[in-house]
Amino acid sequence: MPTFDLTVRYSRELSDPDLPCREEHFGHGEMAWTLSTGEVGLVLVDCWDSHPVETHLERGGQIAKERILPAVQACRKAGIAVVHAPSPTQARLYAQWTKYADERDLHGSTGPAPDWPPEDLRRRSESYASFARPVEPRTQSIQEIRSTRRIMDFLGPEPDDFVVATGAQLHRLCRHRGIVHLFYAGFAANICVQRRDYGVWAMLDRGYNVVLLRDCTTAIEHAETWDGMWLTRCSILDMELRAASATSEAFMAALEKG
Repeated sequence: MPTFDLTVRYSRELSDPDLPCREEHFGHGEMAWTLSTGEVGLVLVDCWDSHPVETHLERGGQIAKERILPAVQACRKAGIAVVHAPSPTQARLYAQWTKYADERDLHGSTGPAPDWPPEDLRRRSESYASFARPVEPRTQSIQEIRSTRRIMDFLGPEPDDFVVATGAQLHRLCRHRGIVHLFYAGFAANICVQRRDYGVWAMLDRGYNVVLLRDCTTAIEHAETWDGMWLTRCSILDMELRAASATSEAFMAALEKG
């Protein structure tokens, strides 16, 4: 089975022994890995063709064309599984999504609803209605975008790609194909890439080895973080505390060298 060598980085939580153990001395570490292509999958999180945040869509579209697409093409060439994870609603727009779907994915959960916290609290209704966030003025237009968006067409999915709706479905795919290393790209770095049930934290909890392609993502920023893209930078650092990261350029060069 073909292999490739890749140096990845991680975020350190302690300083070198010759320095005071203070946060200003925390930096990055590196690891040199040899990976088998058959054990690697590339997961593309929520690479949508529309989004209510115009600046995020513009920035994400540029990243997808300039960084993610070449990485996808390199993976297809190397025989690495390309897995599109575009949210449950969007996944169902593509025929590929049924391949690793089970009865729950296909027909919905038949199990009992959780009995705690109270349903009214979970729904922020009845006596707990005051704890619900105010409805945003743009909510209606956002719902319209959500109902029609798809995966960016230049990313695929191609016939040999995979589409998953849930983390359980991604897990079944990986188990069947022997995938243990998951490389992540997509959006948004501070929300879906981390928190989806097919995202970084969930798959780390399942025991997978996770590598973030750190130039293949961006966060949804805020007025207080916009100038320095601080949410993007902090999200990457946060994931590097448990996962590893690499650039798409280094990843593709490693695949090309073999």
